[in-house]
Order: sequence, then C-alpha cells, then structure tokens
Amino acid sequence: MIKSMTGYGRAEGMVGARRLAVEVKAVNHRFLNFFAKLPGDLQRYEGEVLGLVKAHLQRGQVNVFVAWDGAGAEGGGLAVNLEVARGTAEVLRRVALAAGLPGEVRLEHLLAVPGGLGGSGAGARGEELWSEAAPVVEAALKDLDRLRQREGADLDRDVRARLEEIEARVLAVEARRPQVLEECRQRLHRRVQELVKDLPAEVVADRVALEVVLFADRSDVSEEVVRLRSHLDKFRELLAADAGVGRKLDFLLQEMNREVNTIGSKCADADASRLVVEVKAELEKIREQIQNVE
Repeated sequence: MIKSMTGYGRAEGMVGARRLAVEVKAVNHRFLNFFAKLPGDLQRYEGEVLGLVKAHLQRGQVNVFVAWDGAGAEGGGLAVNLEVARGTAEVLRRVALAAGLPGEVRLEHLLAVPGGLGGSGAGARGEELWSEAAPVVEAALKDLDRLRQREGADLDRDVRARLEEIEARVLAVEARRPQVLEECRQRLHRRVQELVKDLPAEVVADRVALEVVLFADRSDVSEEVVRLRSHLDKFRELLAADAGVGRKLDFLLQEMNREVNTIGSKCADADASRLVVEVKAELEKIREQIQNVE
C-alpha cells in the first residue's frame, strides 16, 4: 500500500527521571532531507536518529524535534544536574592548572561544554541515555507512519477511481472507431461524387475505398490503446507494492501521457477528441496526487 510523504507524529516517554518529548513532521521532497533539533546531551546521537528515520521513510523533508520535560518542538527550558555541573567545573580547573592557564572557571565555561550542566537531569549518560531515548523516537516515527498510511489509503482510493475513469474513456475511444470509419466513408463518398460526377460509380467507389483505407491507417490507435492499458495495469500493481513507488508512478504517468497525446493527435472525431481531453484531465489530477506519494 502506498504511503503519503506528509504527516505528523508525536511520542513521550521517561528517560531516567525526566520526560522526553519527540515530534516528527514530514512534507513532500524529491529526496530524503533530514533536520533534527536535539537537546545538548542528545546532539551526539543525531546520526542514530537519522538511522531510525531512514528505517521508516525513503524520501521527504523530515524534521525531528526532541526536548526534555515536554517543552515541545519550539522551546526547551534549561535543566541542571548540580552533581554533573560540579564534576565539569572540577575537570575544567584541572585542565587549566595543567595547562598553566590563569583565571577561574566561570558559568560561561560550563555552558560551552556539551552536557556541562547535566541537561538530562537523570544522571544517564552515554549509551545508556540513547538506549532509553531511542524507543521514544521510534514511537514518534511509528505514530507518523500511521498517519502516512491513512493518507496513503485515501490517495490509493482516489487514484484507483480515476484509473477506472481513464480506462472507460479509452475503451470508448476505441469502440467509436468503426463508427468513425463509416462516417468517414460516407463523407468521402459524397465529396467525391460532387467533384467527379461524370466518372463511373465503380471508379468513385474504388477511390473512396482507397481514401478510407488511408484514413484508417492514419487514425489507428490500437497500439497506443494496448500500451496505455498495459500502463494502467502496471500502475495498479505499483499502488499495491510495499516499497516506496512514488518516482516509478511519476515516470509511468509520463508514459501514459505520451500515449494519450498520440491518441489525441490521431483522433479526427469530435466525440473521441472530447474523451481524450477528459483522460488528460484525469491524468493531471493523478499527477497532483502522486506528488505526495513516497
């Protein structure tokens, strides 16, 4: 089943003694474009966050916002672990002493050290911190997936209905061909009779038959119809696939448009031309929908 590229997911969970909030927003993009806003003590794990994102999405603009204490995507608040802050200050004093640097350790020095104030507030550090935070990120991505799947199901129903409309109109164009040829024969017969009134009837009939044959050859759309129906079947097959198929669907739409344009150029009948215009309108609506498919 296809998935939409747009969606929103959120999850919260306890990491140590504090609550971690994760929000994921995804919108259309030709490739997978990733942005993460992480608190200081989780910034070193941006690569791991990207790895989790890649496991769920193949393309799209994906923005991940992570904050402590439910501060949300737009802000964070400052959390301090005094024990960690004292330890950081002591380390800085030893480094300054060993390097022969003058001056005291000040607050701005602690702020310049990632996690220097113990922002997690839970005493969790290193791999332990990420092992507790990763499931919350994963839960937010799964929440995003649920919305993308629901939107994908809506897209699937809409596109399949339009494919049925296209196929019905294409078959109607093909079904009109015998009638179009008969109308052409009658029209040519009248015109030839007006132009060559003195010629024998059999000569007129032969000339009309020749012109009808030439017209039939020029207006034959059977090959284009066969290829277009094959593309429609392939399109339905891709809609049912599990992997991201947005780019394949987009390419297939281009091929379908090419066949429809050829059919339109061969149509010398007003009703058939109207049907072709309606098919092109449906293809354009499908193209707009497919832009949102992963």
